[in-house]
Order: sequence, then structure tokens, then C-alpha cells
Amino acid sequence: MAELVMVHGIGPQRETEEELHRNWVRTLARTLRDNGHPGQAARLEDGSLTVAMAYYRHLYDRYAPRNEWDMPLPEPVAAAGEDVAEDIADNIRQHASDPAARDEATRALDELHAEVGPEQGPAEVLRMFVAMLGRLGPIARSGFAALSSTGVFHLGQVAAYLEDETVREGAIEAVLSRVTPDTRAVVAHSLGTVVAYEALHRLEQPLPLLLTFGSPLGLRSVIRRRLRPQPLRSPAHVKRWVNVADRDDFIVATLRLRTLFPDDDAVLERTRLVRNRNTDPHAATQYLRHWETVEPLAELL
Repeated sequence: MAELVMVHGIGPQRETEEELHRNWVRTLARTLRDNGHPGQAARLEDGSLTVAMAYYRHLYDRYAPRNEWDMPLPEPVAAAGEDVAEDIADNIRQHASDPAARDEATRALDELHAEVGPEQGPAEVLRMFVAMLGRLGPIARSGFAALSSTGVFHLGQVAAYLEDETVREGAIEAVLSRVTPDTRAVVAHSLGTVVAYEALHRLEQPLPLLLTFGSPLGLRSVIRRRLRPQPLRSPAHVKRWVNVADRDDFIVATLRLRTLFPDDDAVLERTRLVRNRNTDPHAATQYLRHWETVEPLAELL
């Protein structure tokens, strides 16, 4: 019976549903209050505005590393993770705000492609990509790939969703089980935007708002090849879709998501650009601190 359904993205196993729910709600309430909406903030905080977190991170338990060097990913998942890693580096090469970061990503990709040979399997290539990502400034500052196992596991979450039907269907069900006729908005971050996209195509009742941020929708070699349904189009029952991106968010596939959709798609609006803190440009709470992100919710609620 939640009026607002939140869908998380990639992250550590130790981050529980309760922690994610609390952090998102607290940040959202602060942004509403700071921008002249104390009543909505109070409703969020006291629970009179019902909020649910669609939680699916437990589905990755079998892929969680036991130590820094452990990488329990089957070959298809490792190969998909490699595709994700290359796209992330290419995102930095294409739209990082710092020209030095763009040059750094270009050099790293060229060097890596020169090193990769047919004797290496997907797992070893993925390790090489993770090591490369960990040296790139925008990612190194965020801690995304601080350890080999951490980076592999984060990439593995995206890859496992795309390659493991149990994970995929479980995540989609986590969203659909939270969305009811009372739901007024779905708010999704990172991989959660992919889950929400696929889940909401199965929705059978109207949804006033889909709000996405830090989205990898549109990654060329991964999402656009494996996303369901194809070609890209807004879910039929979604009435408004607002997407938000930071050009230094390395997960963001494109700053112009709208251009990947049909010209007559009137649901998805032009992407709103924000500037998150340089130390963690992909964090969900960084996006929720911006009025550009929260304004559509304020209008709706």
C-alpha cells in the first residue's frame, strides 16, 4: 500500500533494506524542507506518507566474494561484467567534466585492449578491467573499485541481473510486489532504474511518476542489447518519467537518454543535469539532495 516505492541500485551486501529506506527518506525529507515543503517532509518522517523500499540485494548472496581475491562469477556473468566495465570507462572518456579524466580513460582503455589476449578467460579479463577502473580518478575517489573483490562484486551485480534469470525475476518481483494502485511514484537509482524499467512494463495500472537517477539505461553493449522489452520505450502505464544525471557519474550511460527513445514518446522528459560531490558522484543520497531531482515528487505529492 505504499504511495512511494524506492528501488535501490548496486552496493554492498551489508547495506540492509532498513538502512537504505532510512537514508533515502531522511535525505528526501531534508531536501523538501530546505526548498519550502515542510508539510511533505513531516509526512515522510512521521510515516503518514507511506514509503517502501523494493529490496533485492540478498539475491546476490551466491556471487558475494569471501575474500579480496575470490570471484565466484560464472563465465557468462564475468563476460557481461567485462562489458559493463568497458562501458563505464567509455562513459568517463565521453562525458567526464575534467578533460584530464577523459584523456586518462582513453589511455587506460587503449592500454588494456593491447594487453588482453585470447589466452585470458572472462574472469581474468574482468579482474584486469576492475584494476584499470580503480586507477581512474573519478572512480578511485569514490571507492567503487577500492578492492578487487569490491569492484568485481559491484559489476557482478549488474551482470548477474542480466544473465541470471533467478536474480532478474526476483528483482522484478521485489518492485511489482510493492507497487499497488495507491502508488503514486517509483523512485529508482542505478541498476534499480533497469529493474524498474523492466518491471513497470508489466504493470497493469496507471503510475503517475517514474523518477530515475544515476541510470545505466542505454549502455551500448549491455543494457541496450539485453534489456527487455526492446526497442527502448516508456512503460505503457507510466504517465511521466523524469531522469536525472551527473556527467561525472561513471555509471550514467548517456546524458541524453531521451534521444534513445522514439520521437513520439511523450512520457520520458529531457534529462536533468546536476552536480554531485566529486567524492561520490553516483551515490543515491547525493542525487536526492538536489531540488532538480526532488521537485517532480513535490509537485506530485
